[in-house]
Amino acid sequence: MGYLPPTTKAFLLGLVIVATIAEGVVVDNQTRLCQPAPLWKINGIEPMAEMEGQVTFCLNLGSLQEKLSGDGMANVSFMIVNEKTPPSRAMYWELKRHTPKGIPVFQQQILEPDVWQILQGNKDDFLIYDRCRKLTFHIQLPYSFLHLPYVEAAVRYTSRKDYCGNCSWYYLNGRNSSMSAHSKSIPNYLHRDKHHINL
Repeated sequence: MGYLPPTTKAFLLGLVIVATIAEGVVVDNQTRLCQPAPLWKINGIEPMAEMEGQVTFCLNLGSLQEKLSGDGMANVSFMIVNEKTPPSRAMYWELKRHTPKGIPVFQQQILEPDVWQILQGNKDDFLIYDRCRKLTFHIQLPYSFLHLPYVEAAVRYTSRKDYCGNCSWYYLNGRNSSMSAHSKSIPNYLHRDKHHINL
């Protein structure tokens, strides 16, 4: 997706919101939007604890990560949390092998609480959190396919704007409208089985 004028980006973002409302997604998740990420751990590690000040999302990210980095998107972190199901666990090493360098892949342990139940997410969902670790977008299938513009538009919007309000990071760092060029990758944009984005 080449250069898009701001009005087109706003239209695409609006389309995502309208589409999710039409599917009942936003209505179901209204109480979760702009709420802090629930506490979850894998192997005793709390991956979201290190995400403050970054936009985080989960997803199949290689080319999107490169594109955002090339466009000067700062502090966008990616992580993958693999499902607990036996087929997903069996494919863990294959998933890890295909994941771009620098993007962590977390495997849930059988006896730990299911991260995707805690987050109320499903396979192939994208959860996007702002710099204060508040959920800004939860994009579900079929809108979460990366060839569609919705995930990228949500990440770009969350990276540039304090969608939820009251996130002092945006204002203290003078970044409510533009970002500096420095990208840092962090584990798993939250996608069930694969994706999670934290800005």
